[in-house]
Amino acid sequence: MPTPAGATCPLHPGVVAVDVCERCGRFVCGDCTVLRDERTRCTECAAAASSPSTRATLALVCGALGFVCGAPLSLAAVALGRIEERAIDRGEAPREGLRRARWAVRLGAMQLALVSLLLVSFVAWRLLRERLTGSP
Repeated sequence: MPTPAGATCPLHPGVVAVDVCERCGRFVCGDCTVLRDERTRCTECAAAASSPSTRATLALVCGALGFVCGAPLSLAAVALGRIEERAIDRGEAPREGLRRARWAVRLGAMQLALVSLLLVSFVAWRLLRERLTGSP
């Protein structure tokens, strides 16, 4: 977005703005311009983008709590983690959340595999017990 003539930096009054933050639309001077993923950001937006998103953190928390609370949180961890990975790929979420999103997907998938294994084991045990004793 072109900077209008006479626009000044809000943090440095009297200093001419050279660009516009692509996230919040604030005018920025040369000292306040931060390039993040080839996008112009003001210092505040660049600082906010340097921490993982809330969705990435929530996905990881669901993945960790899935061991205690079961399959619903494991499914949520996988879903939120995949959504966050796609948002990061599109540039809509900070890259700093990628590690959390991937761990959430891994933890959730591992928990779902364990639950599936437990269910299959239980069914096999019941079938074997019926066959050996002749009663349900």
